[in-house]
Amino acid sequence: MIFPKNAALLAAALALPLAAAAPAAAAPGSAAPGTGKMRLAVLDFTLAGSAHPDLARVLSDGAARGAEGSDLVIVTQGEVVAVLGLDRLRQLLGCGDDRCLSETSRALDAERLLSGSLTILERTALLTVRLIDTREGRTLARASTSLLDATEKELVDGARRLAFEVITGKRLDTSGVMRIQVDRPGAVVTLDGKEIGLSPLTGSQRVLEGPHTVVIQKDGYVRWSTTLSVAAGAEVPVEAQLIPIKLLGERARSRLWYGAYAATGVAVLAVGGGLVFNKMAQDSYSRYKNASTRTDASRFHDETRQRTTLASVSWGVAAASAAGAGTMFILAMRADAKAAEAPRMAVIPVGSGVVVQGEF
Repeated sequence: MIFPKNAALLAAALALPLAAAAPAAAAPGSAAPGTGKMRLAVLDFTLAGSAHPDLARVLSDGAARGAEGSDLVIVTQGEVVAVLGLDRLRQLLGCGDDRCLSETSRALDAERLLSGSLTILERTALLTVRLIDTREGRTLARASTSLLDATEKELVDGARRLAFEVITGKRLDTSGVMRIQVDRPGAVVTLDGKEIGLSPLTGSQRVLEGPHTVVIQKDGYVRWSTTLSVAAGAEVPVEAQLIPIKLLGERARSRLWYGAYAATGVAVLAVGGGLVFNKMAQDSYSRYKNASTRTDASRFHDETRQRTTLASVSWGVAAASAAGAGTMFILAMRADAKAAEAPRMAVIPVGSGVVVQGEF
């Protein structure tokens, strides 16, 4: 643990490698060289409770985003480690009060320090962000918020909003509105994996900016889903029309019957073609046998072979079409028989494949 009375000495010692690494850097308390802007050091968040260790750097990155656009030059802890080294930085961060943290920031040649903390207890997360003046060693602004069952995305957004608030004194709106309408009542509506109620929904859903996934499900209807992006301050309407699985089954049965009849027609035409070509081949063969010259015999022989080939192809097409028609007739009749029962399954074409939905 580094106590405040030792912080200045250690900070000065650690400022030496910084001066060596960047000889043109301004003296502590001055503006960033060549920019006329003050420097802001953003440290990794301190964690308590059940917060995952990886959140420390993720939340500091979110806080740095909140500081963007301000009249400050931002220095993150990742950049600090590159200059001081991890062990040295850990020694500096062993002190937790404002004066000690301010000495850390001075060693980094920064006039402002952004420090945050996250505590997660059961389902509640408490986020706190402080802005510290390194010249006077005091807290300039503090902001905090509590979130219930927060996701990582919501925690990062909270760090961003709090950082913006302590720096500018204003609230940052990073949310938009989704209005979800479903044409069928009693459907389960899920937003980003969380069930938000049954249709029709009352009011609108406030969400963070960025992509969101909406899924709507109801027994007897095809599962409906979409992913869309919501901009900060925008209102996005979502209109869902559910398709009954039974209707898809009727369409599928209709296609089977149409296919069966079409295959039957092809088979009939192929049989007719086979009969015609077969009769023509017989006529050519008779002429071949009665030919009086070698030239006529050769010509009728080739003609007989060509017409026989066409007849064989016609018979083959007829046989394949008849088999296909028979198969589709059987499937169509089975589908009609199942249609008398409650709909259990639907085959839904999707892109280059199909989705099978229902009870198995």
